[in-house]
Amino acid sequence: MTTEIRERRPRLSLLCFRAVAVVTALLAIGQPIFIGSYFAGTFEALGLHSAGAAALQSIALLLPIAAGAVVAVRGRWWFLVWSLVLFLLIHVQAILGYTRVLQVHVPLGVLTVGVAVAVAIASLRRGAGSPREVRA
Repeated sequence: MTTEIRERRPRLSLLCFRAVAVVTALLAIGQPIFIGSYFAGTFEALGLHSAGAAALQSIALLLPIAAGAVVAVRGRWWFLVWSLVLFLLIHVQAILGYTRVLQVHVPLGVLTVGVAVAVAIASLRRGAGSPREVRA
Protein backbone atom coordinates (compact mmCIF):
# COMPACT_ATOMS: atom_id res chain seq x y z
CA MET A 1 0.00 0.00 0.00
CA THR A 2 1.49 3.30 -1.01
CA THR A 3 0.94 6.41 0.95
CA GLU A 4 0.74 9.51 -1.09
CA ILE A 5 1.61 12.71 0.68
CA ARG A 6 -0.50 15.54 -0.61
CA GLU A 7 1.25 18.80 -0.91
CA ARG A 8 -0.57 21.69 0.70
CA ARG A 9 -1.30 24.37 -1.84
CA PRO A 10 -3.35 27.52 -1.63
CA ARG A 11 -6.47 26.86 -3.68
CA LEU A 12 -9.58 28.30 -2.10
CA SER A 13 -7.58 30.91 -0.23
CA LEU A 14 -5.86 31.96 -3.46
CA LEU A 15 -9.20 32.18 -5.25
CA CYS A 16 -10.52 34.47 -2.50
CA PHE A 17 -7.34 36.56 -2.57
CA ARG A 18 -7.56 36.89 -6.34
CA ALA A 19 -11.17 38.05 -6.15
CA VAL A 20 -10.42 40.66 -3.50
CA ALA A 21 -7.28 41.83 -5.33
CA VAL A 22 -9.12 42.25 -8.64
CA VAL A 23 -12.02 44.13 -7.02
CA THR A 24 -9.50 46.36 -5.22
CA ALA A 25 -7.71 47.10 -8.49
CA LEU A 26 -10.97 47.89 -10.30
CA LEU A 27 -12.08 50.24 -7.54
CA ALA A 28 -8.65 51.90 -7.54
CA ILE A 29 -8.79 52.37 -11.32
CA GLY A 30 -12.23 53.97 -10.97
CA GLN A 31 -10.98 56.68 -8.62
CA PRO A 32 -9.06 58.78 -11.19
CA ILE A 33 -11.90 58.27 -13.67
CA PHE A 34 -14.44 59.69 -11.21
CA ILE A 35 -12.31 62.67 -10.24
CA GLY A 36 -11.51 63.32 -13.90
CA SER A 37 -15.25 63.44 -14.62
CA TYR A 38 -15.64 65.90 -11.77
CA PHE A 39 -12.92 68.14 -13.21
CA ALA A 40 -14.64 67.92 -16.60
CA GLY A 41 -17.79 69.40 -15.11
CA THR A 42 -19.85 66.43 -13.90
CA PHE A 43 -20.10 67.60 -10.31
CA GLU A 44 -21.92 64.46 -9.14
CA ALA A 45 -18.72 62.54 -9.86
CA LEU A 46 -17.17 63.96 -6.69
CA GLY A 47 -19.75 61.94 -4.75
CA LEU A 48 -18.76 58.85 -6.75
CA HIS A 49 -15.09 59.54 -5.97
CA SER A 50 -15.94 59.79 -2.27
CA ALA A 51 -18.09 56.64 -2.35
CA GLY A 52 -15.33 54.86 -4.28
CA ALA A 53 -12.87 55.80 -1.56
CA ALA A 54 -15.17 54.35 1.11
CA ALA A 55 -15.64 51.14 -0.91
CA LEU A 56 -11.90 50.90 -1.50
CA GLN A 57 -11.19 51.28 2.20
CA SER A 58 -13.74 48.60 3.02
CA ILE A 59 -12.40 46.06 0.54
CA ALA A 60 -8.84 46.91 1.60
CA LEU A 61 -9.67 45.50 5.03
CA LEU A 62 -10.23 42.09 3.43
CA LEU A 63 -7.03 42.09 1.37
CA PRO A 64 -4.52 41.34 4.18
CA ILE A 65 -6.94 38.79 5.66
CA ALA A 66 -7.20 36.95 2.34
CA ALA A 67 -3.43 37.19 1.86
CA GLY A 68 -2.88 35.82 5.37
CA ALA A 69 -5.01 32.80 4.46
CA VAL A 70 -2.83 32.23 1.38
CA VAL A 71 0.34 32.40 3.49
CA ALA A 72 -1.16 30.05 6.08
CA VAL A 73 -1.39 27.27 3.49
CA ARG A 74 2.17 27.77 2.28
CA GLY A 75 1.33 30.38 -0.35
CA ARG A 76 3.50 33.29 -1.38
CA TRP A 77 4.46 35.37 1.67
CA TRP A 78 4.92 38.55 -0.34
CA PHE A 79 1.15 38.64 -1.03
CA LEU A 80 0.74 39.51 2.63
CA VAL A 81 3.51 42.11 2.59
CA TRP A 82 2.15 43.93 -0.48
CA SER A 83 -1.42 43.63 0.77
CA LEU A 84 -0.42 45.41 3.97
CA VAL A 85 1.42 48.08 1.95
CA LEU A 86 -1.64 48.57 -0.24
CA PHE A 87 -3.93 48.65 2.79
CA LEU A 88 -1.84 51.44 4.32
CA LEU A 89 -1.58 53.35 1.03
CA ILE A 90 -5.35 53.29 0.57
CA HIS A 91 -6.05 54.55 4.07
CA VAL A 92 -3.39 57.28 3.99
CA GLN A 93 -4.70 58.23 0.55
CA ALA A 94 -8.25 58.60 1.87
CA ILE A 95 -7.13 60.68 4.84
CA LEU A 96 -5.16 63.00 2.56
CA GLY A 97 -8.13 63.34 0.22
CA TYR A 98 -10.66 64.12 2.97
CA THR A 99 -8.27 66.69 4.49
CA ARG A 100 -7.63 68.13 1.00
CA VAL A 101 -3.86 67.69 1.03
CA LEU A 102 -4.00 67.33 -2.75
CA GLN A 103 -0.31 67.94 -3.43
CA VAL A 104 0.36 64.55 -1.79
CA HIS A 105 -3.03 62.93 -2.45
CA VAL A 106 -2.68 63.01 -6.25
CA PRO A 107 0.82 61.49 -6.65
CA LEU A 108 0.12 58.96 -3.89
CA GLY A 109 -3.05 58.05 -5.79
CA VAL A 110 -0.99 57.21 -8.85
CA LEU A 111 1.22 54.96 -6.71
CA THR A 112 -1.82 53.35 -5.08
CA VAL A 113 -3.43 52.49 -8.42
CA GLY A 114 -0.12 51.06 -9.68
CA VAL A 115 0.37 48.87 -6.60
CA ALA A 116 -3.27 47.68 -6.68
CA VAL A 117 -2.99 46.68 -10.33
CA ALA A 118 0.39 45.00 -9.77
CA VAL A 119 -0.94 42.95 -6.83
CA ALA A 120 -3.99 41.87 -8.86
CA ILE A 121 -1.86 40.86 -11.86
CA ALA A 122 0.61 38.98 -9.64
CA SER A 123 -2.23 37.09 -7.98
CA LEU A 124 -3.55 35.96 -11.37
CA ARG A 125 -0.24 34.62 -12.67
CA ARG A 126 0.17 30.88 -13.02
CA GLY A 127 2.94 30.63 -10.42
CA ALA A 128 0.85 32.36 -7.75
CA GLY A 129 -0.60 29.01 -6.68
CA SER A 130 2.74 27.26 -6.36
CA PRO A 131 3.55 26.47 -2.74
CA ARG A 132 6.62 28.09 -1.30
CA GLU A 133 9.52 25.88 -0.38
CA VAL A 134 9.89 24.96 3.25
CA ARG A 135 13.42 25.47 4.51
CA ALA A 136 14.81 22.83 6.78
